[in-house]
Amino acid sequence: MANSICSALGPMELRAAMARTLMSRRGDLVHTAAAGFSLLELIIVLILLGLASALVAPSFTGGFSGLQLETSTRDVITLMRHARSQAIAKQHVFRVVVGEDDPLSLKYFLTNDFGETLKERTLPKGFRFQVPEDRQLPLTVSFYPNGRSSGAVLGIKNKQGKTNSIAVDVVTGFAKLQKEAKTER
Repeated sequence: MANSICSALGPMELRAAMARTLMSRRGDLVHTAAAGFSLLELIIVLILLGLASALVAPSFTGGFSGLQLETSTRDVITLMRHARSQAIAKQHVFRVVVGEDDPLSLKYFLTNDFGETLKERTLPKGFRFQVPEDRQLPLTVSFYPNGRSSGAVLGIKNKQGKTNSIAVDVVTGFAKLQKEAKTER
């Protein structure tokens, strides 16, 4: 009996069908079952995936606080750059005031030459500002019409003890993130 397949692929389908069949010792064609995984193999893989996710999960919980720290640092830098731009454009002194009289203060402000608050921002809960030992909060950074500033170095510390430092250059008035990030435990 001849094999005939009516399709566009013809011989290709015949080869695929032949690949799925074996010849028994008696010469009969025997179809093999599709290869698969046993229940035991699937359970072992699921256990390994569970263990791997249990090891990785703690790194994600600290990651959100680190992301908040980066975002908060960028927000403070952006406000300082905005103050510098406004000082140059409007030919008036603008100031960024970090913190208040309370050392646990989370607020920072953009003020004009007359001390009026133009913008107010707040750090996330559990974060705090850090200033060098020779300075104290509130820390005021002034930006002048010629592009210069009073200069400052300050840090933002998150709940895990990681600190990002911001430096404001006296000559250029440019605020930037300092490269080294410290972690206190």
